This record gives sequence, C-alpha cells and structure tokens, in this order.
Amino acid sequence: MQACKLVGVVPVSYFIRNLDSPAVTLSHHGLGPLGCKALAIALVTDTQISALALADNSIQAEGAKYLMETLRANFTIQHLDISHNHLKSAGAEYVAKMLLDSISLKSVKLSGNMHMTMHLTCQMIKVLDLSHNEFCGKGGEHLGQLLANNEGLEVLDLSWNHLRMKGAVAFCAGLKVGLINKIC
Repeated sequence: MQACKLVGVVPVSYFIRNLDSPAVTLSHHGLGPLGCKALAIALVTDTQISALALADNSIQAEGAKYLMETLRANFTIQHLDISHNHLKSAGAEYVAKMLLDSISLKSVKLSGNMHMTMHLTCQMIKVLDLSHNEFCGKGGEHLGQLLANNEGLEVLDLSWNHLRMKGAVAFCAGLKVGLINKIC
C-alpha cells in the first residue's frame, strides 16, 4: 500500500490478498511501468513469492528496469512471466542484464514482446520462452551465442519467430558449440 501511494497508483487488490501465496498471477491487470515500479518496491523484501506472472501489462522498458533492480535483491522468485509487455529492444537490454545477474531465476517467459534483439547470457536459467518475438537473422546470431555460452538451459521455445536462413545457420552453429561443451 505504501509503495502504491509513493508511486501514485491504485493498489491491485488481488496482489494484496495473495501476498503470502507462493505464486502470484497479475496478468492482464494494466499495471504499466508505474504499477510495475510499485510492485517491484513491494517485492524487494518479499520471501514468499517464487512465481510471478505479469503477462500483458504494458510494463515496457521502464517496468523491465524496475523488475531487474528487484531481482537483484529478491532471491526467492524462480519463475517469471513477462510475456506480451511491449518490452522491445530497450526493455530487452534490461532483461538481458536481469538474466545475467539473477542467481534464483529458473524459468523466464518473454513471449510476444515483438522485435526483441538482445545479447543473452543466463547460466542459471533452465527454461526460456522466446516465442512470438519476430527474431530474424540478427536474433539468430544472438541466440547462437546464448546456446554456445550456456550450460544450464534445458528448454528453449523459439516457436513463431522469423530466423530464416542466416539466423538459422547462426543459431545452429551456436547449438553445435553448446552441445559439444555439454558433452565434454
């Protein structure tokens, strides 16, 4: 309540009622960047929530920045869904930093954030959903680098992207290196 008052947004009653629940689903609540900021303030000291679903809230790049800062301090959130939030490339940079710095996240859903291009490194992430993001050739190169440098990733969803020939070749080259690194 104090965070909402500080930021100047209306509190989401569902969140307040479910503060002691291990999973909180705030999808489709229209949080926007400021609502995400209030949520991030509240989550810094929370030790109950391990799964947070924020799909379709238009949090944009600014909201992704607030989440990144929160996840640096909150080590209990293991599953994060920030799909369909209009993150675009600016938000993707914050997400990339979040994945690099996070030691607790095990699964992240970034589906449907359109035209995301980012350099990802995420050693701890086991499940990563990047579907419906319109990755193209450059996206395939970044994803290839992700696979070449990641040993923990077990599930990667790239459905409904546009990797095409150049992106697919770069992706497969990274996959080959990643598989060799896992075997050796």
